[in-house]
Amino acid sequence: MQLVAYRPEYRIYLDTRLNMLLYEQLEEMTFVKQLPYYLGDCQRALEHMQPGFTVLCDVRRTLGPNVDLLPTFLRSHQLMLAAGVAIMAEVYPAGPTRMPVSRMLNQLSSLPTRQFTDLAAAENFLQSYGTSVAS
Repeated sequence: MQLVAYRPEYRIYLDTRLNMLLYEQLEEMTFVKQLPYYLGDCQRALEHMQPGFTVLCDVRRTLGPNVDLLPTFLRSHQLMLAAGVAIMAEVYPAGPTRMPVSRMLNQLSSLPTRQFTDLAAAENFLQSYGTSVAS
């Protein structure tokens, strides 16, 4: 995995062999009002992906939803769609408030998304897409 962005709120990695992005959202994301580098970091990562790529979005460490960032997240979905994303798997902690921002984004965006509470299940799901790129 190649590290693309290492910020207090999130990390973005890419695996060009698997044609996959890994996004980890951290606790600090819960409290911020803006993410000045987020879209640029996403764009930089997307430049390394081939159409048909997958995204593993791990938000298990987030303390709760941050609706202030909804416009930023929606724009990142638009960037992924324009780059040819196949599907995104989101991994949430189990609990009653685990996916409200995701539900809002799914209503506003056509990005194909599946939700999981188990990281291994999400990884296995994405591997079934078989989007590996020959080295």
